[in-house]
Amino acid sequence: MSFGALSANAIIALNRDAKIGNFAHDTGEGGVSRYHREGGGDLIYEVGSGYFGCRNEDGSFSPDKFAVQAASDQVKMIEVKLSQGAKPGHGGMLPAAKITAEIAEARGVPMGEDCVSPPAHSIFSNPIEFCEFLGQLRTLSGGKPVGFKLCIGHRR
Repeated sequence: MSFGALSANAIIALNRDAKIGNFAHDTGEGGVSRYHREGGGDLIYEVGSGYFGCRNEDGSFSPDKFAVQAASDQVKMIEVKLSQGAKPGHGGMLPAAKITAEIAEARGVPMGEDCVSPPAHSIFSNPIEFCEFLGQLRTLSGGKPVGFKLCIGHRR
């Protein structure tokens, strides 16, 4: 779960415990917050369809911002989230009233506006483009492992 869904104290505790236990802590799709970095534990940087922490002002993917986030020694792996899970607010939207300055900082979103996490990624639209995106992330991250997460509720 991301910072925003969990408090600063929860994120710090999880990350510190990850360091103590010698395992990695997934950031959730909300980006890498300053609280993820405080504990010193290894991170799996989750990139969702909102591209939080690696987005341009229009919400599209920013290779440059991603490269900066992924360059951190704490980030050991990249995970692309393909499907949406439970969201605060309605559907894939975090209402403006729930966005704090810290959440805006971590996600790279403006204060005072609803934060939309679209149901699909905008940078790819088919399996070949998806594989190309995974390759781009691996290159931009300096060769770190890149995986993906897919949750399916119905076979149809």
